[in-house]
Amino acid sequence: MKIISWNCAGKFREDYEEIFKQDADIYVIPECEDPDAKYAKYKEYKEFVYDFAGENVFWDGDFHYKGLGVFVNKDLTVEEIDTKGPYKHFMAFKIENSFYLLAVWAMNKDKELGLPPYVEMIHDFLDENKDEELFDGTPIIMCGDFNSSAVFNSKHTYKRTHRDIYGNPKNHDYLDCKLNDMGLFSVYHELTGEESGNEKQMTFFQARHIDDPYHLDYVYTNKEIIDKTTLISNGNKVKDLPNEFEILPRDDWISISDHLPLVFKFDEKSL
Repeated sequence: MKIISWNCAGKFREDYEEIFKQDADIYVIPECEDPDAKYAKYKEYKEFVYDFAGENVFWDGDFHYKGLGVFVNKDLTVEEIDTKGPYKHFMAFKIENSFYLLAVWAMNKDKELGLPPYVEMIHDFLDENKDEELFDGTPIIMCGDFNSSAVFNSKHTYKRTHRDIYGNPKNHDYLDCKLNDMGLFSVYHELTGEESGNEKQMTFFQARHIDDPYHLDYVYTNKEIIDKTTLISNGNKVKDLPNEFEILPRDDWISISDHLPLVFKFDEKSL
């Protein structure tokens, strides 16, 4: 099973073929267009996506040109899972009756829906859904553009509204702790041993400037799965293990998006 998470920075209709060359089973694509939008310029994009995914095309967003898309190979069994709250850019699925996929695009605040910005939104989603089916003990892969890093902790710490239901700051450090308590860990950080905010590999380049990088995109999953996972570095496995995690090369993708694709490939037997 191969999952790719990639914020395409819009105009996915022009670039979808590039990411689909990676031959994944599941694509989590923040900032992509609605393939069902009634525009002639979307025709080839829609045909391609539906040819790949069949009925397994999922999209939600405020505008037809920018939302969260999840496209799952039509040969896979997919069940959409209900979650609580008005979190349109958090989409949950059960795949092959084997594991849950939680796709995330944490945006700026949504005043109309009363949602706070970025990492605070993820905190609120988790607090509201921690006792739901999604977290029933079945293996989970949570991935997407979190728009979150420890370098921004101070922006989500000091105000009263920056506190979660436990009274803790709704910043990245506490998000990581919260997910760890739920049995989920960042694949990249577990494999590299690096601390958040001090990563060697970045996933986002502000305005595509390589001298303004951040690590904002993540794959979180269960420790038992990560224990069977190796980092791919310069195209090579660091260890001889069945599962693989890779951030695709900056120079191959910076001309297309300000985010880099994250690739997580795993043997379903490792779940």
